[in-house]
Amino acid sequence: MSPMNRRPSSLLSALTAAGLLGFFMTNGLAQQAGSGFVLKLDGALTETRPPSQALPAYGRAWVVEGRPEEQTTLIGDAEVRRAGSVIRGDRITYTSSTDELVATGNVRVTRDGNVFTGPALQLRVDANEGTFTSPDYYLALQGGGRGHAERIDFLGPGRALASRATFTTCGPETPDWQISSRSLFIDQDDDRGVSRSAVLSFKGAPLLASPYFAFSLGNERKSGFLAPSFGITSRSGVDLMVPWYWNISHDTDATLYPRVSTRRGMQLGGELRYMRDNFAGETRFEANPYDQEAGSSRHFWHTRQSFSNLGGWGGGWDMRGVSDDRYFVDYSRSIVTSADRVLPRTVSFGRGLSEDWSMTVLVQKFQSILDARPGPYEREPQVVTRWLARDRGGFDMNSTFDVTQFISPDAVRPSGTRLVANPSVSWPIRRPGWFAVPKATVHATSYQVNTALGTDYGLQRVVPTLSFDSGMVFERPHTYAGRDITQTLEPRLFYVRTPYRDQSAFPVFDTAPADFNFAQLFSDNTFIGNDRIADVNQLTAAAVSRLIDPQTGAEGLRFATGFRSYFSDQQVSIPGVAPRTDRRSDLLVAAAGPLGSHWSIDTGLQYSMATTVLPRFSVVGRYLPPDGRVLNAGVRYRRDQLGQIDVSTRWPIVDGWSSLVRLNYSFLSEGYDPVSRVENTRGFVESLMGFEYTASCWALRVLTQQFRTAANASTTAFFLQLELNGLGTIGQNPFLVLQRNIPGYRLPQGTLEPGSRYFGYE
Repeated sequence: MSPMNRRPSSLLSALTAAGLLGFFMTNGLAQQAGSGFVLKLDGALTETRPPSQALPAYGRAWVVEGRPEEQTTLIGDAEVRRAGSVIRGDRITYTSSTDELVATGNVRVTRDGNVFTGPALQLRVDANEGTFTSPDYYLALQGGGRGHAERIDFLGPGRALASRATFTTCGPETPDWQISSRSLFIDQDDDRGVSRSAVLSFKGAPLLASPYFAFSLGNERKSGFLAPSFGITSRSGVDLMVPWYWNISHDTDATLYPRVSTRRGMQLGGELRYMRDNFAGETRFEANPYDQEAGSSRHFWHTRQSFSNLGGWGGGWDMRGVSDDRYFVDYSRSIVTSADRVLPRTVSFGRGLSEDWSMTVLVQKFQSILDARPGPYEREPQVVTRWLARDRGGFDMNSTFDVTQFISPDAVRPSGTRLVANPSVSWPIRRPGWFAVPKATVHATSYQVNTALGTDYGLQRVVPTLSFDSGMVFERPHTYAGRDITQTLEPRLFYVRTPYRDQSAFPVFDTAPADFNFAQLFSDNTFIGNDRIADVNQLTAAAVSRLIDPQTGAEGLRFATGFRSYFSDQQVSIPGVAPRTDRRSDLLVAAAGPLGSHWSIDTGLQYSMATTVLPRFSVVGRYLPPDGRVLNAGVRYRRDQLGQIDVSTRWPIVDGWSSLVRLNYSFLSEGYDPVSRVENTRGFVESLMGFEYTASCWALRVLTQQFRTAANASTTAFFLQLELNGLGTIGQNPFLVLQRNIPGYRLPQGTLEPGSRYFGYE
């Protein structure tokens, strides 16, 4: 949900925003322009009417009787049109002296696609006072809507009272669900409605009831209760939440989440959001004063803020915290949040100093839990200054100056200050069909290290790097699957030379070996971070081939391959990682894109040419036709880390029923899962099974989910949701769970665009 866009779901606002009062909001029944009526062409078909536009009325019938200055009666297929509104009936009478319009017999009123029908309408036009007897109505809302009222009393401009009103988006015969209200008061000037004794029925049985319900008529937010949600998890038991929304101001709101669960007790959550011109932010919290299972109080909090152009400065903060190590294990509702181990607390701000210079200041601390202790180094602070100058006499120049104070999270590892200067200059040559970029870089570093024993020492190094990047692009017409396409061949060579500097005595504050992938192939350092600069003498060779639609430019299949050749052994390493001695890297191969008939594929592998094994591979196929069916199947393997078979689907069974399945099975029994951070064992890492029933005006979703949260521990959750089209949902919303577990899943009912001024024109 986008910021500042939340409001209580309106059970009966559908009866108001449709524009029933708008039929009769103009003064006078007929106006003339000059000596006669004037028709004005609107060739642009504009969606809004100019406020100064005259509003004449036009009438027709088989018989017209009376005098316009006294009383006019239209008899037989009578019709009156005015400003997009149409009133029809067997007989329509307008009396000038009393400003009263009376329509009887098959009365039909339409405006902007909304239709009201009934036996009789009586209205004092200027005062907008009168009665519509026993009207049926169809409302041109998103998803449509219909209903019936015993009567509608017009109480003045913008005010009306509907008695015994109903609303549903189902068909006219015996709707599956319906809202009934004893009375419904509408005040358009105040943009509010009040319903009394409202009852929501499903399949003839009352489901929810409210003696008093106030709501906003338009898209304005209004304070009040949101739809309740409930669910079941193995760690919390039966869980019921009733949110309350507080619309504090036009740019600030808050939501409170009172929650009760059978195993955890009472819990209170909340969210505060605000959005100003130059800054925005939100703060969330969850607090349980006494967890019945743990026997103690527990909490979670998360606050983030961003600001820009405040005296030329921009920045913000993002901070999280929990009360104890197992909070996410016990309270999380997905495998992603249960895997959180390091919670950053970051404050940063920066500004541009001139056209070429900028500066950023960052302070970062962490709360580390479970197996992530002692955690990463904290930065208190980090100050980075950058200078970037492009196309200065054909040269691009870039310099980064970084000063960071690293604080050790434990009493064993050293702390210290690191100063980095990293200037570079390149001469990019880009021509149609080819490019070449020679580049020179210097990496100068100075350390002042404080050991755990209280001794201090300093270290310095200067490491130069030369690189040359080049590539070409070839194109040719080709035919694929019976279609004309353009095929490209894009070879690329990248050479890097960095001499050896002994760095074994240098501390490791923020550095790790870089993952070997296509993006890293064209990096001049095999480490991430500034504590190690790898000695390299290597050449990267890669090629990409793409299939492109020559008419639209859309990319179809893409193929890529690449590897490195090393001309010397690498000597620089970090503790615990052996330096590289191979003369050739592993070979990377990838292919991705549509295959036709709604099939697509995304594959990649890493092949060791030295040992002829596959350290890593991934094959994922997807079937996604437009009728809502989804099928995903894949295998992912990473030596000693990941080995999983993943299948997910949404597939129709019969008569509106569809199955919802996701099975993620691990076939490894060693190493640690990189997502859940749980030790690998053979078995299901995550599974989801359920059903979805879709009717014309409602949908039901029932599913159960299980995922690992720790070694020999898992969480099982149960979801039950009833969705009433055009109204809202009841129960715990599983959409995000389904969207993450079944890629490509989408709701059966699409969101309609807002109605046009010309929709339903008569």
